[in-house]
This record gives sequence, C-alpha cells and structure tokens, in this order.
Amino acid sequence: MDLDQEHLRAGNVQRFDKAATDWEEKPQRVALARTVAEAIQRTIPLGATMRVLEYGCGTGMVSRALSPHVATIVAVDTSPRMLEVLRQKAGEEKIDNIETLVHDLTRQPLPAGSFDLVVSSMTLHHIPDIEPLLHRLFDILKPGGYLAVADLVTEDGSFHDDNSGVAHYGIDPELVRTILAKNGGRDIGVQEIHAIEKPRENGVRQYPVFLARCRKA
Repeated sequence: MDLDQEHLRAGNVQRFDKAATDWEEKPQRVALARTVAEAIQRTIPLGATMRVLEYGCGTGMVSRALSPHVATIVAVDTSPRMLEVLRQKAGEEKIDNIETLVHDLTRQPLPAGSFDLVVSSMTLHHIPDIEPLLHRLFDILKPGGYLAVADLVTEDGSFHDDNSGVAHYGIDPELVRTILAKNGGRDIGVQEIHAIEKPRENGVRQYPVFLARCRKA
C-alpha cells in the first residue's frame, strides 16, 4: 500500500469513528440499507444454515435486517466505533447471531472458503483498487456461495458534501460485472435498486445505487 492509500485508509477510519454515534440519524441511510437488504432477500436464496460476512458493515443496518434469515453473520469494518454502535443496537434489538470483527481486507485476507454469502454495501467507492478486494471477497466464499455488492453508480463527484476519503465518484456497474466474471462468478445480475435524493443547486438530484450479485462456481 503506498503512502497516499495509507493516509486515505487512516483518514477513513478516523472519519467513520467520529460519525458512528449519529450514523443512523439520517433517514436516507436507513432507507438505503433496508432497500439493499430487501434486494438481497429477493435475489439470493437465504437459508437458516447460512454463514454470512458483511464487509464495510458500519453500524450493521444491512446485517441486522438479514439476521433473522440466516444462521450467523460476521460484521466486518475498519472502524472500531462503528462496530461498538452495531453491538449496542444489536443488543437493543435482541439480535444474538451477529459477531463483529475489526479487519481491513485490503491489507490482510481472511480464511478461504468460510462463508455462504458475502455482502458489501457502499464500501467500494472508498477503496482505491476494487479488483483485489472483490477477489478477496470471492476467496472467502465457499464453492457455490453468493456475493452481493451495492454501491453508487458513477457520478460527477457531487454526491458527498466532502470528498475526503472518497476514492471513486461512484462505481461503474459494468466494471463490477467484468470483475465478477473474471473471478468465476456465475448467474451474474446487475441492477439499479435505489436512488438517493439530495438537494443540490439546481434542485433535488437523484443518485442511483446498484446491486451486483453472483454465485461462486
């Protein structure tokens, strides 16, 4: 990892730690997480024995929504404070099948073939080089396991009020499709599932969010 990427990573940890306490105060974030979880439930056959990992989980809104439908979820993030908030909210909601892990997959892999489903939402645009990360997400899947990633469609840089910590102005969904295919993904599906509305100089603007999903061969 070069110096710029290291500074980006450290800065993101600090920013997300600071934002964690109030993270779910924005209704748009809650609505997006709910939509992502619902789209995963529609397009991937969840089951009571499934072991799931969510990477870049934040306060775990997607994980908490999926938790009744699977056996266990490992919620992974680089922000310790985000995971503290997740544990607090899971306790309040009496969710007992989510465990947390502070880990950076861009630096260190996790054991291969460990999960039936890997999920990541709104994380890729913070990662300078997404292809190695997607490869590692594939690697930790069991054969026949599922991968689902959601993120902003490529935009002009106006989505965030402050682009500190942003590596990409959204992600090209077709690039994700290509990387999934290169890694041996099967039954690949890519679709827009949501639009985040934000007030801008020329009125309210919509920023589409896509979900890309596939199965590991």
